[in-house]
Amino acid sequence: MHFRNLSMMILASAVQFATAGQPSEVAIPAQLTLQQAIELMTQLNSGLRAEQLNVDQERADLLSASKRPNPVLAFSSEGLSPHSDSFDGQELSITLRMPFETAGKRGKRTRVEESEVEIADLAYQDLQRRSIFTLKQAYFRLLVAQEDLKLAREILEHFENVVRIDRVRFQRGEISGGELRRAEAEQYRFFEDVVTAEVDLENSQDALLAQIGVASFEKSIEAVDRFNPSFRAPPIEQLNRMAMRSRRDLAAQRKRMDRSTLWLELEKAGRVPDVTPFAGYRRDFGADGLVFGVELPLSVFRRNRSGVARAQARIQQEELRLSLLEVAVRQEVQAALNRIDGNRRRVQALQANYLNKARQARDIAESAYRIGGASLIEFLDAERTFRQTARLHNRALFDFQISRAALELAVGEDLP
Repeated sequence: MHFRNLSMMILASAVQFATAGQPSEVAIPAQLTLQQAIELMTQLNSGLRAEQLNVDQERADLLSASKRPNPVLAFSSEGLSPHSDSFDGQELSITLRMPFETAGKRGKRTRVEESEVEIADLAYQDLQRRSIFTLKQAYFRLLVAQEDLKLAREILEHFENVVRIDRVRFQRGEISGGELRRAEAEQYRFFEDVVTAEVDLENSQDALLAQIGVASFEKSIEAVDRFNPSFRAPPIEQLNRMAMRSRRDLAAQRKRMDRSTLWLELEKAGRVPDVTPFAGYRRDFGADGLVFGVELPLSVFRRNRSGVARAQARIQQEELRLSLLEVAVRQEVQAALNRIDGNRRRVQALQANYLNKARQARDIAESAYRIGGASLIEFLDAERTFRQTARLHNRALFDFQISRAALELAVGEDLP
């Protein structure tokens, strides 16, 4: 009975250990906002969860670093002869040694490990920053796929209406059978666009679900946010200040510099030897006595000069890395701002001129084709021009939104 209870306890513990860290079942809404997608990713993404475990590991190292050295219990026996039955015919000693770290080594080592915990946490936050950018790319790729499918279906429906009218015109004798067949054949091209757009939409949905951390791709989701081409970025000076303040990789590099300074202090403390007092009992061939003393290593040949020199070089190395990273961050901010300006001009040009003109040209060509004032080839050319221009408009909106996300990535925080 007791064995069975013990087995059940072991089994329950094993199940609990196996399921530790597993996220509970989370429902993915069919209509998904960007903010909802980000929140779901922080719960489900395995890469983020794995990085979070690095923080837990560093906390475990911090716990170990804060502990005192263990005492040492020594037992020895000398002089015991197999020909003697007397307990007094040997030298017996029991000694307890307790090492004591000098020069504040334990406190300094603890502060170094505290820095390691902070660096690991900042690395996790920086991975979050980069993962959110990747998620935004997947989200807006789904949004542009939705717009492309909507456009493809609209054009197919529009051309199907033209073909239906052509059939009536053929019955009336207004167009030839060859022209009708040509129009029916061209209809397949627009049907092909719809099929391609549907496949792109499904792949975009799967890519977004994968980035969130969902293993099953059977669910159909819809991105409900919209492109916002009205965004205006703050001045470059303000963006640089925000980046210097908010970038987690910069904060982690600054913390590495602090850690290097703390490590130098720890290496300097290594010059001071630790002391090990000891005390015990000794029985020397029948005579009892106490034993006590102190062990003190003599720093004659080695004074940890190599450790100090290595720590000093590491400080200079981390300073250079920080300077290099600051330059890279400023360049990243400037490049993202340049892309936003270029994509804004593309969106404005398409919305103000080219998209409307392409639609008007298509409508005019259609009207002229219906009354016999334009050929089918001229109408198809206008239709394709409108389709291409509308797609360029969708891509320009997508590129603008991604360039905004890239700027937020470079700055390290969301921009209003």
